[in-house]
Amino acid sequence: MLITDLVKDRGHRLTETDRKLITVLQSYPAEAAFWSAEQLTAPLRLHQSAATRLSQRLGFEGYPDLRDALRQDYLGADGPSQRMKGRLERHEHDSELQELVTGEVAALEALSMHVTQAELDILAERIVEAEVVYLFGQGNASVLVELLSRRLNRFGIRSTQLVGSRRDIAERVAPMRSGDTLFAFAFRRMPDALANVLELTTQNDIHTTVLTDTLLTIHPDPDVIIAAPRGRSDEYLSLTVPMAICNGLVLTIPQRHPDMALGKLDRLGVILDHFEA
Repeated sequence: MLITDLVKDRGHRLTETDRKLITVLQSYPAEAAFWSAEQLTAPLRLHQSAATRLSQRLGFEGYPDLRDALRQDYLGADGPSQRMKGRLERHEHDSELQELVTGEVAALEALSMHVTQAELDILAERIVEAEVVYLFGQGNASVLVELLSRRLNRFGIRSTQLVGSRRDIAERVAPMRSGDTLFAFAFRRMPDALANVLELTTQNDIHTTVLTDTLLTIHPDPDVIIAAPRGRSDEYLSLTVPMAICNGLVLTIPQRHPDMALGKLDRLGVILDHFEA
C-alpha cells in the first residue's frame, strides 16, 4: 500500500496529528482515496489544513496530489472483475438481490447530503437557456446520455450526444459555440476524450458541468462538479444514483418552466395519438 510505504520512508517527519490521519487512510483505503480534505479531517475534528501539512510532509505539494497518488495506487490493482469478485466474497452467504437493494437504498438516502436542489435549479436554467446541450458519456455512462437526451428532446431542448469514438465526438462537437452548454458524466476515471472536449469549451466560453461519483481532479477545470458516491468504491457499482440525479433534473425543468416543457409534452401526446391511431 502506497501510504504505508510513504510512512516507512518519511515517518520521522510526522506529528501525532499526522499519524491520526494516516491511521484513517490505512483503515479505509478504498474510500479515503476519493475523500476531500474535509471528509478526511472533519471526523477527527481537525482543520482541512491538517491534510495539507500531512501531504507536504509525505513529499506532495498539497492534499489533491496525495489523494491522486492514493487513487492511482488503489485503482492500479482495480478492475471490473476485481470489484465483482470482492463483492461476491464479502457477501458469499447472502442474497445478492437483497444486498444490492440495501446498498442502493443507502446510496440514495445519502444523495441529499451530496447534491442539493439548488444545484439542480441552476443546472436546469443553464440547460433551458442553452442553444444546444452537449451530453458527454463513455462506457456505461452512455446509457445516461441516451436517457437525458431523450427527455430533453421531449421538452423541445436541442441536445447532441457526445458518445462513441474520438472521431465521432470530434465531428459532433465541431459546431459547439458560445451559448451552448456541456453536461458530462465521468465515473472512477477521467475519460481522455473529456479533456479534449473541456479544452474546446474553455476556448469557446461554454459553461460546463461534470457529474461524477468522486471528487475527481479534472483538467481543464469544469465550471461545476456535481459529485455523489454510488456506494462502496471497491465494489460493483450501478447507475442508480446518477440516474436519480438525471431524473431529478428532468423533473426540475418543467417545475421551473411549466409552459415551455408541458406545452411540448402536450404536442408530443397529440402526435403519438396520431401515429397510434
